[in-house]
Amino acid sequence: MSNHTVFTPEEVSIQTQDRNLILLAPRFRGRNTLLAWFLEAGSEAYYFALNERATLHTFLSEMAEALRDFDPKFGAQTAQAASRKADAADCAEALAADLKKAKPKPSYLVVDNADLLLNNPEADRATLDTFFSRLAESLPNDIKLVLNSRLLDYKMWFNKVQEGVATVLGDSETLDSGIFNPNRTEPAHLEVYGLAAGYVFVDGMPITTWDGPLPRNLFYFFVDHPMVTRDEIFDTFWPELPTKEATNVFHVTKRKISERLGYELTQYSAGFYRPSGQMAVHYDVARFESIIEESRLNPPDDPQVWYNAIKLYRTPFLYKNDMSWMVKRREQLRLAYAEALIGIARVYRIQNDTERSIHFYLRAMREVPQREDIHRELMSLYSLRGETTKAIAQYEKLAEILKRTLGIPPSKVTQAMYNKIRSGK
Repeated sequence: MSNHTVFTPEEVSIQTQDRNLILLAPRFRGRNTLLAWFLEAGSEAYYFALNERATLHTFLSEMAEALRDFDPKFGAQTAQAASRKADAADCAEALAADLKKAKPKPSYLVVDNADLLLNNPEADRATLDTFFSRLAESLPNDIKLVLNSRLLDYKMWFNKVQEGVATVLGDSETLDSGIFNPNRTEPAHLEVYGLAAGYVFVDGMPITTWDGPLPRNLFYFFVDHPMVTRDEIFDTFWPELPTKEATNVFHVTKRKISERLGYELTQYSAGFYRPSGQMAVHYDVARFESIIEESRLNPPDDPQVWYNAIKLYRTPFLYKNDMSWMVKRREQLRLAYAEALIGIARVYRIQNDTERSIHFYLRAMREVPQREDIHRELMSLYSLRGETTKAIAQYEKLAEILKRTLGIPPSKVTQAMYNKIRSGK
């Protein structure tokens, strides 16, 4: 049921034209499919996967040896440069030279698990930056380096993307049309995934510790409430504390958030705490709700519009946290998710795609099992397909749910539909 972009050879060629460095967007859900395309596309591709942390020289040494599975004579200059610990520029030129004379000549050199090099604390960042810049200059246009990494440091790659040296495939289908969009010039990026287990990234790098749950929870509150008063904050977090004590705890907690992010998240203005403007904030919940609201005002006839919302909802909102405001938001967003599932099911029904329509109605039913209209739609669709047994079973399922949870039978409208289906009408 996926509607991801299909990366045809033509599509990849257009997006990577005159760019030798190809990065796969880490949070693009079709990343593994895209990686498989490079290895199965018919063009010669050399593949190497890192298995442990590496510096530039250990990376080159291991890769030169591994790529001899493709070309038994590959990597003489690369191995020599790694052995004598040559500088980054010389290493890049050595690898480019080996790739140019490789037989068969590869169209792509794919490096998997590249974060074991790119994000290794023992690998000098300046050295890596020089290496990839020189490699991009040295490679011919018909040989491209593909890096598949679970993390991409925005600061490391921003200039290369801006200058047209590198491109990030799949990034346009992540939050807000891409974090690495070359048309964006913000100095910093904050990604917050409230609908994907609460992951947070600053400039592509994850926040892994918050110094306790309070800074983390206040951070989420600020992001989810981009314009909030101090009283609203205190009532949510410290309703029992005197104002002076709450103020002290608040400022200490707020400072911890800034220390973790490396930037100020909020600023106080005209009685409200608002986004500071130091970071471009990419929030999946905000994107999700904007799609839902726009679709309410202008019901789409393209299922892709609803799918853009559905694919953002990977997990219930901050499901590992149980603060009252989070629980309330979780329920609001769950109902909005059900609305999106119903919306796409209706579009598919209008298009006479009963299989997909049933699929999404069933998903919606799991979220809001007491909604009779969903059960009626399923009964109707099953009946339309001649699957009378399934239609009757759907009614019986509804009757059981309503009796168990509310102590009531299905409505007269639903009973009438059931009777017509049973009688073959």
